Amino acid sequence: MTGRFDLFHSLEEEKKTRIINAAMEEFAEKGFKRASTNSIVERAGISKGMLFYYFGSKEELFDFLFEYTMEFGKSHYLRNLSGETGDFLERCIKLTEIKRQVLSDFPLLGRFLESLYLPENQEHFKKYQKGADEIYEGVRKKLYDDLDYSLFREDIAPKNTVRYIKWLMDAYEADLMTRLKSGNLDAMDETAITNEWKRFYSFVEDLRKIFYKER
Repeated sequence: MTGRFDLFHSLEEEKKTRIINAAMEEFAEKGFKRASTNSIVERAGISKGMLFYYFGSKEELFDFLFEYTMEFGKSHYLRNLSGETGDFLERCIKLTEIKRQVLSDFPLLGRFLESLYLPENQEHFKKYQKGADEIYEGVRKKLYDDLDYSLFREDIAPKNTVRYIKWLMDAYEADLMTRLKSGNLDAMDETAITNEWKRFYSFVEDLRKIFYKER
């Protein structure tokens, strides 16, 4: 990312990370309208003057965070989601593993991304919709283009098979997020997370038995 935020990028990494994390946490918790720059500078351990030296307004800071997350999405999702295999389930597994790694390594970024779609952020988010759609479309192409339909059972239309698998994958992910948000699954409990991954891979194998030809 270059241009109007070059001055901020000239800061040492530790200070940049503190400011980014503080801002993401505040916006994720409160949304754009209720987010406080006073809270951000307090979390980051910097002066308000310094924040506005690098970002002229709260909206400009939000602009930066959005650009930052879009660059992150391109580098982590688009570059790491390979289309080398035509096996749809294998692509779904890879996308899920990338999401898991992102949520594990960058939890604040994940929370900030989720917050963009909150009702209170919709009006402000409109100007970023095109960029978000471009990332989504890139991921969609990596997921769906040039699939090997010969792997699927022949008694179900291939495009229906893809649709059914995606519906079930989405339902699984929605259930997982519900359990995480309700506290029924502790993301910091390594044993629980390991067991959850075993459950996921078992689920994938069941999908393979239902929709794929016998190996």
